[in-house]
Amino acid sequence: MRRSRVKENIILVLGLVVAVGGYYFYQTYKKLDFINSVFEKNHGLKDSFAHYRKLEFLKRGGQYFPDYVNPRTLNDKVVYFYENYFLRSPITKIIGTKYLAKKYVKDVVGEEHVVKLYGVWDNPEDIEWDKLPSKFVLKSVRGNFGREVIIVKDKSKIDVAEVTKKLNKFCSAPIMKTIKNKRIIAEELLEPIGGYLVDYKFFCSYGKVLIADCMAREDNEITDVKFKSCSYYELPEWKRVPMIIDDFRILEIGKPKNYDKMIEVCEKLSANFPLIRIDLYEIGDRVLVGEITEDSSGGKAVFEKTEWDFKLGEQIPNLSKSEILKLIERDREISPKYLED
Repeated sequence: MRRSRVKENIILVLGLVVAVGGYYFYQTYKKLDFINSVFEKNHGLKDSFAHYRKLEFLKRGGQYFPDYVNPRTLNDKVVYFYENYFLRSPITKIIGTKYLAKKYVKDVVGEEHVVKLYGVWDNPEDIEWDKLPSKFVLKSVRGNFGREVIIVKDKSKIDVAEVTKKLNKFCSAPIMKTIKNKRIIAEELLEPIGGYLVDYKFFCSYGKVLIADCMAREDNEITDVKFKSCSYYELPEWKRVPMIIDDFRILEIGKPKNYDKMIEVCEKLSANFPLIRIDLYEIGDRVLVGEITEDSSGGKAVFEKTEWDFKLGEQIPNLSKSEILKLIERDREISPKYLED
């Protein structure tokens, strides 16, 4: 009798397990079926989940489905040219690395616009600390959006072993294996003459400067670079655009006193590129090139005023694959003298 009851209880429990399992399976199936039906009805959403940049853009609050085949916006075109042009062109190995970019800038606009270089090393252990000034900046040649930068305000106060360890970590990043020059550079520390150190980021297309994105550096910590404010300006009036990108706060930035010189530098450096960003600093009467960026924000910048993303995109030409191939062939001709070093 007891065995019969135990058997009945086991059967009852198994029945409940199957029922509950079946219920959850059915609910999961319904959810997956719903998701699939949404994808089928909206190819833009389905396509976005297949491309990490598109997905990240949407996760960050993007208000439209990116299109990298027929690009329309600034973000779209950043990715389009990066994937079809810059990833295939040897010019990226030059402008995309801090050391070689200095030589390129010197040739195009002159040495006076190059941030002073104190040294370059293939191995952090080889850094000649005694030959460096009391203030300087250490960077990996790729920079990595300011994350691989060490600001040294007083050499006597740093832990050389700890800094060397951090530099080795920069150099061991997987992406560094794809860069010919896995190097560390030391260059002058740029300090503003009063006020904030402003990074003037000019978006350009074939020598035409489209808009200025100004980011104010409010902290110069010993091992970090922090930008806390961002504002955009129409040119040449230097009128602030009512636009906020991502979660930066607004800080009113005055028109640089060397504005005309900045525009001249941007026009020359961007003359051969369908879309590029030229980052400049103004230190007294000096206009210095911080970097040349081919993949601005990874094409994932979210504008509060979405229409500006489209407005800027309209000012950048769409090039066919054959037109891009001609650019790559041109780059192959000019690149060898820089890549030899």
